[in-house]
Order: sequence, then C-alpha cells, then structure tokens
Amino acid sequence: MTNNSEIDRYHSRPLDVHRWSDHPEATKLRDTIWNQYFKEKFLIGGQGNKAKSEPKKQFKILLLDLYVAWLDDPELSIGVGMSKSAYKTNSRYNSLFISSKIIDIINHAHAVGLIDKKTGSEALSITTRIRASALLTTVFEQADLSLFDMTQEYPNKEVIVLSKHELIEDKKKRIEVEYLDTDLESIPSMRQELHDYNALIWRCHVDIPTLDEPLVGQPYWDKKAQETKIRRVRLTQDNKFVRRVFYRANWNLGGRFHGGWWQNINSDLRKQIYINDRSTVEQDYSGLHINLLYGLKGIQPPLGDHYVVEHLLLDFTDEEQREIVKELVLMAINAKTIKKAYQSFVNEQPKDSRQKKLNHKTLELLLEAFKKKNPDIKEALGSDKGVELMHMDGRITAKVIKHFTNKNIPILSVHDSYITQNQYSAELREVMNEVVTEELKGFKINIKQEGIGSDQVQAFKNQDRANALDYSYDNVPSYKRTEGFKKRYKRHKEWLKKVYK
Repeated sequence: MTNNSEIDRYHSRPLDVHRWSDHPEATKLRDTIWNQYFKEKFLIGGQGNKAKSEPKKQFKILLLDLYVAWLDDPELSIGVGMSKSAYKTNSRYNSLFISSKIIDIINHAHAVGLIDKKTGSEALSITTRIRASALLTTVFEQADLSLFDMTQEYPNKEVIVLSKHELIEDKKKRIEVEYLDTDLESIPSMRQELHDYNALIWRCHVDIPTLDEPLVGQPYWDKKAQETKIRRVRLTQDNKFVRRVFYRANWNLGGRFHGGWWQNINSDLRKQIYINDRSTVEQDYSGLHINLLYGLKGIQPPLGDHYVVEHLLLDFTDEEQREIVKELVLMAINAKTIKKAYQSFVNEQPKDSRQKKLNHKTLELLLEAFKKKNPDIKEALGSDKGVELMHMDGRITAKVIKHFTNKNIPILSVHDSYITQNQYSAELREVMNEVVTEELKGFKINIKQEGIGSDQVQAFKNQDRANALDYSYDNVPSYKRTEGFKKRYKRHKEWLKKVYK
C-alpha cells in the first residue's frame, strides 16, 4: 500500500485536529516513531494549555490522521496550515488544543523522511499538502490498528458552527466564529441532538453495495480553471460526521446540516445507498424554497410544477428549459440583485455549453415568465432571501432527524431530502408532512419519492392503488453486492461486537 506518485493537491482533505485514540496500539505506534525520530528534538514541559498541547500529544494527532488517510487511500494527502494564524489554541473548534507547534513537528517529520510534502501558497490560499512517505508506510503496515479504533463519536468536536465570510488578502474565505453557549438558548439542546445523531450514524454501516472500493469519482465544474475536474469522494467510516452551520455570524441565517459523503454524490448513486445492508428510499420536498415563500405569505402553495413556464427557448427541450428556470430562480432567491443572479447563472455554466451562451435578456424573459406564473412571491427574487429560507429548512431537517434519532433509526439528510431504510418510507413521509405543515402553519407541500418502500407495498395495495403503479416487493430497491462491499460490512459488524459488547 505504499505510494511513490507525486502528491495531487486536489486529492486531499484538511487535517482533522480532533483525531485521537487511547487504544494501546495507537500509543505504541506513537512511541515507536517518537522515540526514534523526535525525542531528542522536542522536550516535553509547560503548564496549562501548553501542557495540553505538548509536542508529543500534537505529534500523535498528526500521526494518527496520516495513518487514517493512508488507510483510506495511500494517495490521499492532508492539507495543513503552515502559518501561526492557522491555529487557535483557545477555540471551541480546536478542543485538543493544537497549536502552531505542529508546524515544527511537520517540518521535522519531512526533514527525517517520514512525510512527503507539497508546499502551498498563502497568496493563492492553497495549504501545504502532506502524506505518509514510503518510510512511514512501512511502519503503518506493521500496525494492528483499524479506523474503528479511533475516536468513535468525536465527543469533543464542535458540531454547532457559527460562520461568516471575510476578505483575507483580497480573497473571500469562510471562517468559523467564536461564540458563547449563552448567546442562544437552544445551542446546548441543538448540540446534544447532533451528538446523538452522529453517534447513531457512526454505529451504522452506510455504503454503496455496487462498489468494490468505497470511492466515487464525482465530476464537477471548476469555475476558476474553466474545466471539468474529478472530485474523489470517500465512502468511509471516517467521512460521515455531520455539523450544523449558521451563516453570516447570525443565528437566524442558515442552520443547515453539512457533512456526510452522501451529500457529495449525485442522485443516481444515492439511490444505491445501503444502510446496515438494507436498501434505502429517498424522499424530498418538491420546490421547498418556493413553497416556503408562499407559506410566509400565508398562501397555500400551488401543487403544480413551479418551474414549468411557456416554452421560450427553442433550442432546448421542455425538460432542459425547466432545469434552466429552476437553477435561475433559485439563484435569484439567493442573490442580492436580479443582475447578480443572471451573472451567477452564466458563471456557473460549463465552458462551451449552450446554457453558457444565454444572455441576460433571454434569462430575463424566463424569470418574467416565472413571475407571471407566481406573482405572489415575485418580490423575493433578487432580495437575498435564501439564507432565511435555509434557516427554515434547517429547522425542518432538525425535527425530522430528531424524530428518527430518538427511535434509533438512521436517516441521512441532503438539505431538504431524506434517505431511510426501505421499511421506514411511510413513516418518513408522515413525519415530513407533519413538520412542514407545522412550519407553514397548516399548509402542505408535495413530497417526491425515489423508489418504493417495503412498508408501502401492502399499504398501497390495500388502498387499491395497484392499478396506478406496480406496487410489488419486486420493485423495492435492490442491488447486487460486490465482494468488497461484503468484506466492509462484515468488518463493520465485527467492530460493533467488539466495541458495543
């Protein structure tokens, strides 16, 4: 599992400053390398936070994270800040008190040949990438330490995040904002609910059975490079952690749930997700933000398709035009002005695509057609309303997650859509209807569903709906399991027996 290729800075993830394990094998691994390469260079001492962040402890965090990255993929590198400003020892987002001392540890590890390094650029906002070298991987190969032996549920990792964007060296960056738990009465309960949820998801095996290796190459359009690139998404135990993020340093904006590899794959792959070796069904609110705007006006949302307007784009099919209208309208809801919405739409389109060639006048015709169909909410376009609506859909998702977590039933969220094992499809639909009706004070929203739940088959037949669709158990989602998937699931079950005896 060694790797001699050059570091690909785009195949990386940030350093996890919460990586920890008290497992004897983890301590043995640390001591073996520390005593040989670091003991004479770094002396341990100090009081208070200095003692908490002593070099040996920081080295263990770095070493274990390099080990986890190597377990996931020997080519995977870790992004690390190499300036003192990158580490705030008293931050709630750094509970293990990582300090700038880790920069010296990284440099020394590179000097003695334990890590490969690709230097970043502060001017370009690119962090340095590091990876276990061939020398270090020979040590890793002898270690009897699995990913499941690491911190099981990240009990000290902050899950409630207050964020904002700041201009740093003429570049817009999202930063995490410090806060007090007393700033908002609901913070402690939100945190506990999310800790409970993460603990449940950690215990569950979430995977795609058709994949022999838990890795997906997901194409995406890089606006800066103006080219399509491939983002490699790791479908691993270590890539399931979820946080709730509020925006613009304001507790009334945002509050969506972020994290979990399922949020970074397309809908076709999400259909194939298995939870604890059982197929799943995904359901989502149809046109949620449009419907929330109607609800805020005290109007029952129309039940039809909001994005279908008269056919104005002769070079596009009806479905293609619908997708363009949908993307444009959602951008207009999030934009501060209509002009910025038009520009954002054009900027997001792939180079040489037909959508890229649509001018502002044509986009205006489409948006006016949408306004004509939805006059009651037209003032919301170009009004920067999106972050408020995200606060509403964050509350909705919190209620859905809480319901199922309390019943020890795993559920995955992709903002306004939810994935459950197929036997809970009817219950999910019922809960989704209840919480959105509560949020909209009595109004309802259509719910779309991918696949048929096993619990719905007989229910639909009892309602004499079998003539409309073939509601049979044969149509409940099912996929062939690869040998790689079978091994991963077996390993997960063995770990559960070992940890939760």
